[in-house]
Amino acid sequence: MKKSFIAIMVVMILAWSMPVMAAAAKAEETSVYVNGSKVKYAQAPLTENGTTIVSARETMESLGLTFTWDSSNKRIIGSNGEMTLAIVLGAPTATVNGVSVFLGTPAVERNGRMMVPLRFLLDGLGASMETKGSQISIKTASKEKSRYYTGLPLEITNTTVKNLSTDTVKVNYVEYIYLDDTMYTVDYSLSLGARKKGVFEHSNATPGDDVTVENEEHTFFGRAVKSIEVNGKEIASKGFQKAENAYLDGSFENGLRKLYEKQLAEYKKWMKQELVKNKNVPFKIEGYSITYDSIGYPEANIGLVNLTDKRIVSFELSFSCYDAYGDKANGLFSKSNRFYGRGNDVSVESGASYTFTWSLSQFDDTASLKNIQIDKVAYSDGTYWKRK
Repeated sequence: MKKSFIAIMVVMILAWSMPVMAAAAKAEETSVYVNGSKVKYAQAPLTENGTTIVSARETMESLGLTFTWDSSNKRIIGSNGEMTLAIVLGAPTATVNGVSVFLGTPAVERNGRMMVPLRFLLDGLGASMETKGSQISIKTASKEKSRYYTGLPLEITNTTVKNLSTDTVKVNYVEYIYLDDTMYTVDYSLSLGARKKGVFEHSNATPGDDVTVENEEHTFFGRAVKSIEVNGKEIASKGFQKAENAYLDGSFENGLRKLYEKQLAEYKKWMKQELVKNKNVPFKIEGYSITYDSIGYPEANIGLVNLTDKRIVSFELSFSCYDAYGDKANGLFSKSNRFYGRGNDVSVESGASYTFTWSLSQFDDTASLKNIQIDKVAYSDGTYWKRK
C-alpha cells in the first residue's frame, strides 16, 4: 500500500532509534508565582532549547491539579477532574483532555524530578503568564477558559476516559487518521457505568503511529470526545469544535512537518557522529544471536544499521565461528573457522536497521561469533565502499 509523504515521514521519526540530544540545561534563578504565591521547588526551573521547564509536581499542584506519576508508562498526569493534562517523558506531543498538542520541548527528568514545559501547562489550562526579569507571574483562569474544556463529567487522558458522574453514560468520540494526503475521521463510542473507566480504541497509539482501520493502515493523529449520552439526552463537548479544527485545518500536519524537519536534522547529525565512531564503515553492527533451524543447524542473526545517507543494495561480511567451549568451529570442508557471507538484492534505507540471517550448516558446531566485520557495501547509486 502506498503511503502519503506525511505518513511515511512521521513513521520514520518515531521508529528511528535515536538518543535524545537535548541542548545542555542552563540553570536559571527563576522564581514562579501562581496568583501571587511563590511556588517552592526542590529543583529550580531550567531553560532548555529556549523553553522554560519546571518541576511537574509542584507546578501542577500550585495550578490546582492533582499530580500522578505513571511509572510503567513514564507518564505524568495532572487533573482536577474536568481538565486533565497527560504528558509522556521524552515524547514530542502531549494531550489536553485527550486532544493531541505539540510540545516545544519534551518532558525530561533532571536531578530526580520530572520537568515539563511551563507553556504547555498554562496553555492547556487557559492560564496567563507575565515575565519580568527572572520572575514569572502566573494568573489562573476558570476552567471554562481552557481551550479544550468539555463541560462533561469526564476525566480524559491520552489512553482512557473516566465517568465522574453517578449515572451510566455513553461517551462518543472521534479519531483523526491520515492516509494518502487525506484526513479521515472515525466515530467510536463506549458505555461507562457510574465512576467507571474505559479504554479508548487504539489506546496505545501516539501521533505518527500506524493504526488499522477497516483492514487498512492509517497514520494516527489523535482523538477528541464529541459528546455524552445520559438518560436519553445527548450533551455536546464545549471544546469539541476547537479540537476538530486543530486536527483538520492543516496546523496539525504542519506541526508534524516541523517536528520531522527538526528531528531529521538531529538524526542526520547523530548518524554522521556514529559513522566517524564506526571508522567510516557504512554498516554498524548492533549485535548478533545464534538460533537453530528446523533440523538443528545453527543460524547467525546479525543486526545492522545503515549510517550513511544512501540506500544499501548489497554487502559482504565475515566473522569467526566458535563452539560452546570457545574453540574454533572450523568448516566441514575447511581448516578455517572464518565464515564469509553476502547480502544480495537487499534494500536498507538511510538510518534503517535490519537483522540478516545466514545458515551455518557448514559450521555446525557454532555457538558464538567473534570479529564480525563488514567487508564491502554497494549503494543504489552505483557507488560502493570496500574495506582497505
